[in-house]
Amino acid sequence: MFAPELSLLNGRRYNMSESEIAAFKCGWIEQMAAMAGGPPPTIEQQRAAFDAEHGAVPPAENCMITSIGRDGVRGERIVPTGADTDKALLYHHGGGHVFGSSLSHRHLVSRLASAAGVVAYNMDYALAPEAPYPAGLDDAVNAWQFVIDEGFQPRDIVVGGESAGGNLTLALVLKLREMGRALPGGAYLLSPWLDLTQSGDAYDIRGPHDPMVSRDILQGMADMYCAHAVPEDPLLSPLNGDMTDLPPMLVQVGTDEVLLGDSTRLAHRAALAGNDMTLRIWPEMIHAWLLFHHVLPVAGNAAIAEAGQWISARLKAERQA
Repeated sequence: MFAPELSLLNGRRYNMSESEIAAFKCGWIEQMAAMAGGPPPTIEQQRAAFDAEHGAVPPAENCMITSIGRDGVRGERIVPTGADTDKALLYHHGGGHVFGSSLSHRHLVSRLASAAGVVAYNMDYALAPEAPYPAGLDDAVNAWQFVIDEGFQPRDIVVGGESAGGNLTLALVLKLREMGRALPGGAYLLSPWLDLTQSGDAYDIRGPHDPMVSRDILQGMADMYCAHAVPEDPLLSPLNGDMTDLPPMLVQVGTDEVLLGDSTRLAHRAALAGNDMTLRIWPEMIHAWLLFHHVLPVAGNAAIAEAGQWISARLKAERQA
């Protein structure tokens, strides 16, 4: 996903008959066109712009947010008022493995935590190209252990993330299983990027509908993240992993994103392996639309509520098991 430098809807007036998603897409396309004449922003500029844009969105109300910085684990703990402090969401932000942070995702993770009624761990991890694979995955494993050390049982944790954070989330589950560790109670994936080879027919079929993401953009990010590693490796492309005995999963994805195929192929493989899999395909939605709930309030907040309900129900089911 490309990180624009300006507010998505600044300065544009929309006809009230336009749907919010149509207005969003028009605003995004116009902004990309305006930027096309200049030099492409550097990674540093993209990171700063993304953090400034999303970091300015207020978190959910009535959340206590504290920083985490211990033994190389970085991020923040988010505790909504009235949360079940025995249940947790461990969240990995998106950004193509090259940008994004706990600051940029605070507003989304706090809302997911509030909707689910759980404690959230909104984590940072090493980014490419400075720190390619496996640095980010190593950080995810360390963050998992940090949450365990906080007193949570594995079955009382849902791991989650969007886009590259969804990649990291499923890779973490596969890595924990490889290590012989207990697995989380569930996994929540939003618009996950699960195949770093950019294969699948959704790029061609849904490409004309996706204003945000393309095969070329993702390939550039994959090259930085993989470095000298093989992108087909299941810990880089979790779609290639063994789907046996995975925790229950919720996947949310939009019809108008080139990564739609990653989600549908995951659901197919996971279901054939006998897993509990819930796939929710939202019509007209673009990549990681929940992150833009502040400009897509109807669809964004409805999907946040859906994810929160699933996380809450999944962890309650684990308690009763």
